[in-house]
Amino acid sequence: MKNILIIDDEPKIREIYNKLLTEHGFKVFDAFNVRIAHKILMEEKIDLVLLDIKMPIVDGVSIFSLLKNSYENVKVIVTSVYSLEEQKKHIEGASDYFDKSQSIDKLLKKIAAVLND
Repeated sequence: MKNILIIDDEPKIREIYNKLLTEHGFKVFDAFNVRIAHKILMEEKIDLVLLDIKMPIVDGVSIFSLLKNSYENVKVIVTSVYSLEEQKKHIEGASDYFDKSQSIDKLLKKIAAVLND
């Protein structure tokens, strides 16, 4: 079973992703800030992070930097309302990018592709 960490400040997004991914056989953790995310990363083997960009206090850009410096084996899919081009400008080097206006099936395909690398 693969472990996925959702880092997003929107409770509804975390709830939707958590339910969907659990139904698809993933073990899911979620965090609304960097402190909680770091605690989970220290305690669990996380295979993939779904990372929002725009969050209060510590944004996704800073969290991505932390992930790359301290958890280099964790793959990251940026999930944002920004267009894919904007996401790539904000965060270079993620495993993939997902526009929240895209279908949830598209997200599942991206997750499968990233975790099967």
